[in-house]
Amino acid sequence: MTDVWIVIPCYQGAAKIADVVAGARATGLKVLVVDDGSSDESWKIAERAGADRVLRHPINFGKGAALQTGFKYARSVSASAVLTMDADGQHDPREIARLVEAHQRTPDALVIGVRSFRPEDMPRRSRIGNSISTWWIGKFAGRPFQDTQSGFRIYPRALYERVTLKTTRFDTETELLLRAAKIGLPILEVPISTIYETDRVTHFHGFVDTMRVIKLVFFSPLWRAQ
Repeated sequence: MTDVWIVIPCYQGAAKIADVVAGARATGLKVLVVDDGSSDESWKIAERAGADRVLRHPINFGKGAALQTGFKYARSVSASAVLTMDADGQHDPREIARLVEAHQRTPDALVIGVRSFRPEDMPRRSRIGNSISTWWIGKFAGRPFQDTQSGFRIYPRALYERVTLKTTRFDTETELLLRAAKIGLPILEVPISTIYETDRVTHFHGFVDTMRVIKLVFFSPLWRAQ
């Protein structure tokens, strides 16, 4: 059994978190839910669903802050890597084995679950936005990517133990990708199924969060390798 921990950042996730936790636990991996200041008792539902550990932020600090809490806990239990998945049911737990297999082949790699951008799989607005951002981020990273916006990933200890993150919100996933490229870690992309539901609620604040990502990417060439 691998010592990868599944980390699920959660904010106002009461509607889906029980199913997500149950699916994650079915893989046999340990599950940590980081409740980022939810007011809907997401943390209680996660505990009842069988999460191995639930950590809580007193207020909403952002998805990136929840990831950093997950990384800190992973270091404390000597996990080899952290597998992240969203709390809204967008990621199919049955795909976890594919990401873990890639991690086991290349333990120091950042593994990204790549969604299909075909019109029948992804809504037009999301497809266009993701395609543009993926191309743009790839230019700054110095290598092409298929999907830079997927949150279904495995972060190796070689990444989260080495880098000091400066972001705390939705831009953190982009920062982690760029820092992995900056320090020369392998980056593997694994095809996954694409799940889009009409009732999905997003906490991404279009203009503000997009500007955060643009600023981060624009200044990334000035970073020093850590």
